[in-house]
Amino acid sequence: MNVSYISFDELGITVAVIGIALAFLVLTWNAVKAIHDWRQLARKPTAETLSDHGQRIHKLEEHVEDIDRKLDGDWEFRQREAETNRLMLRAIRGLLAHGINGNDVDNLRALDKEIGNYLVDHQK
Repeated sequence: MNVSYISFDELGITVAVIGIALAFLVLTWNAVKAIHDWRQLARKPTAETLSDHGQRIHKLEEHVEDIDRKLDGDWEFRQREAETNRLMLRAIRGLLAHGINGNDVDNLRALDKEIGNYLVDHQK
């Protein structure tokens, strides 16, 4: 019986070849898996994904409606503030006119009445 032994060089080459073959198999498997996953995403949506999208869209629509309500409230508040500022400027102008020439008391009375009416109309 003639028995031959494998040298360390031949064993190293064999291990390297097996390692390369296994690496090739892993790379091939990962490529196939990536293509499969990509195809799954590209398929038509399922009822579950459509339901999830519908729920998300509904939540976003509710959020947008809430923002619209808040913006409308802010717009009304800004309009009331602008009206108040105009009235205050008119009152200051009347006081300045009275201070400059000592007259214009009728204008001050009219402004006082207008301010009183404004405060009554815009109480909270």
